[in-house]
Amino acid sequence: MKVEIRKIGIMNVLFSVFPVAVFVIMLVSGILGMFGPDSSFTVSFLMSMIMTAILNTLLFLVYTVVFLGVYNILCGIGIRGIRIVLEDKE
Repeated sequence: MKVEIRKIGIMNVLFSVFPVAVFVIMLVSGILGMFGPDSSFTVSFLMSMIMTAILNTLLFLVYTVVFLGVYNILCGIGIRGIRIVLEDKE
Protein backbone atom coordinates (compact mmCIF):
# COMPACT_ATOMS: atom_id res chain seq x y z
CA MET A 1 0.00 0.00 0.00
CA LYS A 2 1.36 3.42 -0.94
CA VAL A 3 0.83 6.32 1.44
CA GLU A 4 1.64 9.94 0.58
CA ILE A 5 2.38 12.51 3.26
CA ARG A 6 0.65 15.68 2.09
CA LYS A 7 0.71 17.83 5.22
CA ILE A 8 2.78 17.68 8.39
CA GLY A 9 1.38 19.44 11.43
CA ILE A 10 3.96 21.86 12.79
CA MET A 11 2.43 21.88 16.28
CA ASN A 12 2.42 18.08 16.30
CA VAL A 13 6.17 18.12 15.74
CA LEU A 14 6.89 20.88 18.26
CA PHE A 15 4.82 19.32 21.05
CA SER A 16 6.14 15.79 20.65
CA VAL A 17 9.28 14.06 21.83
CA PHE A 18 11.23 15.58 18.92
CA PRO A 19 12.49 18.72 20.80
CA VAL A 20 13.57 16.60 23.76
CA ALA A 21 15.48 14.22 21.48
CA VAL A 22 17.19 17.16 19.75
CA PHE A 23 18.13 18.67 23.13
CA VAL A 24 19.62 15.39 24.33
CA ILE A 25 21.69 15.08 21.15
CA MET A 26 22.93 18.66 21.51
CA LEU A 27 23.76 18.05 25.17
CA VAL A 28 25.71 14.90 24.31
CA SER A 29 27.64 16.83 21.67
CA GLY A 30 28.46 19.44 24.33
CA ILE A 31 29.62 16.72 26.71
CA LEU A 32 31.85 15.29 24.00
CA GLY A 33 33.33 18.78 23.58
CA MET A 34 34.52 18.48 27.16
CA PHE A 35 37.19 16.02 26.01
CA GLY A 36 38.89 18.65 23.85
CA PRO A 37 42.54 19.46 24.51
CA ASP A 38 41.94 22.97 25.85
CA SER A 39 38.90 22.43 28.07
CA SER A 40 38.81 22.35 31.82
CA PHE A 41 35.74 21.33 33.78
CA THR A 42 34.39 24.21 35.83
CA VAL A 43 30.93 25.45 36.75
CA SER A 44 31.11 28.11 34.07
CA PHE A 45 32.01 25.48 31.48
CA LEU A 46 29.02 23.37 32.58
CA MET A 47 26.63 26.34 32.34
CA SER A 48 28.12 27.29 28.98
CA MET A 49 27.63 23.75 27.72
CA ILE A 50 23.97 23.71 28.80
CA MET A 51 23.27 27.14 27.32
CA THR A 52 24.92 26.13 24.05
CA ALA A 53 22.77 22.99 23.94
CA ILE A 54 19.62 25.07 24.52
CA LEU A 55 20.59 27.60 21.86
CA ASN A 56 21.44 24.91 19.31
CA THR A 57 18.14 23.14 20.05
CA LEU A 58 16.17 26.33 19.48
CA LEU A 59 18.00 27.02 16.22
CA PHE A 60 17.39 23.47 15.02
CA LEU A 61 13.69 23.75 15.87
CA VAL A 62 13.42 27.04 13.97
CA TYR A 63 15.02 25.38 10.93
CA THR A 64 12.59 22.47 11.29
CA VAL A 65 9.57 24.80 11.43
CA VAL A 66 10.77 26.65 8.32
CA PHE A 67 11.33 23.36 6.48
CA LEU A 68 7.89 22.04 7.45
CA GLY A 69 6.25 25.31 6.39
CA VAL A 70 7.93 25.22 2.99
CA TYR A 71 7.02 21.52 2.60
CA ASN A 72 3.37 22.18 3.44
CA ILE A 73 3.21 25.13 1.03
CA LEU A 74 4.77 23.15 -1.81
CA CYS A 75 2.39 20.23 -1.21
CA GLY A 76 -0.49 22.69 -1.07
CA ILE A 77 0.24 24.06 -4.54
CA GLY A 78 0.29 20.59 -6.04
CA ILE A 79 3.82 19.24 -5.86
CA ARG A 80 3.89 15.58 -4.92
CA GLY A 81 4.70 14.79 -1.30
CA ILE A 82 6.79 12.04 0.23
CA ARG A 83 5.54 8.58 -0.70
CA ILE A 84 5.95 5.61 1.58
CA VAL A 85 5.32 1.99 0.61
CA LEU A 86 3.84 -0.06 3.43
CA GLU A 87 3.73 -3.84 3.36
CA ASP A 88 1.34 -6.09 5.27
CA LYS A 89 2.87 -8.08 8.07
CA GLU A 90 2.32 -11.80 7.61
